[in-house]
Amino acid sequence: MFDLSGRVVLVTGSSRGIGRAIALELGRAGSNVVVHHRANAARADAVRAELVKAGVEARVVSGDVTDLESIGRFVRTAGEWKGRLDGVVTTAGVYRGTGIEETGPNDFSSVLRTDLEGTFRTVQSSLPYLRKSVRPAVVTVSSVLGAHAGVGAVAYQAAKAGVEQLTRALALELAPRIRVNAVAPGFIRTDMNRGGHEDPKYRAMVAAATPLGRWGEPEDVAPVVRYLLSLEADWVTGLVLGVDGGIALR
Repeated sequence: MFDLSGRVVLVTGSSRGIGRAIALELGRAGSNVVVHHRANAARADAVRAELVKAGVEARVVSGDVTDLESIGRFVRTAGEWKGRLDGVVTTAGVYRGTGIEETGPNDFSSVLRTDLEGTFRTVQSSLPYLRKSVRPAVVTVSSVLGAHAGVGAVAYQAAKAGVEQLTRALALELAPRIRVNAVAPGFIRTDMNRGGHEDPKYRAMVAAATPLGRWGEPEDVAPVVRYLLSLEADWVTGLVLGVDGGIALR
């Protein structure tokens, strides 16, 4: 089930956190993985080494998802590696926890450029290589905050809401050749939000608010992405799938 043997998948932002877990999960499923990073080559090389150890091929690309020329370069490198892309996962993103009055113009625009426009431009640049695949698929990454508002992180919430509607629009426009779905993680223990899960009171509050009683791990998200890229999900498109321990039910 959910076998990805021989597939070629680009995972942006895969040197750490959720992206790293996704890259390793896809490797365990047999996929050849393109590991992307913006500035930490050592971490990306370590992920590549783990993939090779797992018996699949992997390569590393670097680039800034807020820069269109940079996106074009790393996507071209990824696509020309095997002559196609069977999947693209847009995990690269940033988080700003500031509220309305503390959010400057650069804060707001930088989050939207990275999380929303970066997602769109990566998928857009990947289309020539996805169209060379037999059954290509894209998975974008939203958040529980894309559909359920919270206090603070206004730019992040706006960007993730945009990612969800972008996913639906892409699914319609790229059908029937390319499937596009999203995952919307809840509170996941990563480097990006360690200020939250390392605070005992906040950690306990989130766990208490989550029906499954704990914070998520990156490894909780990765198998869901694996499913959405697999042939078993061949009739699934335009879906935003929550991976949140049930917190969106509150």
